Amino acid sequence: MADITPGTTVSIKIVKTPTNASARKTLVRLLSKDEDVIAENKRHKRVRKSNQTHSPRGGRWRVWEGRLPKQRPVSGDIGEAGTILASPDVLTDLKSVERFVEVSAA
Repeated sequence: MADITPGTTVSIKIVKTPTNASARKTLVRLLSKDEDVIAENKRHKRVRKSNQTHSPRGGRWRVWEGRLPKQRPVSGDIGEAGTILASPDVLTDLKSVERFVEVSAA
């Protein structure tokens, strides 16, 4: 990990189950920066927006909007992988969860 410099592209793969909730959240945040995950989140957003249901509440102008729940493509489980740009904040996060991931230059 010491040889990775900011601005390079890195591959991340989860090899061990995170032992605490904060590590899992950090891994999800890091893997959510992958291009494929970003595209999947945009697709989910478009689908959720198209399936909104509107119904008037109490005969007023206020409209009740019902949406589908958000589906999360990344959950922080063993085997999940992604390729992201290593910025200084990403490198700091990777250092905090390095015992759970395998990091290599892409």
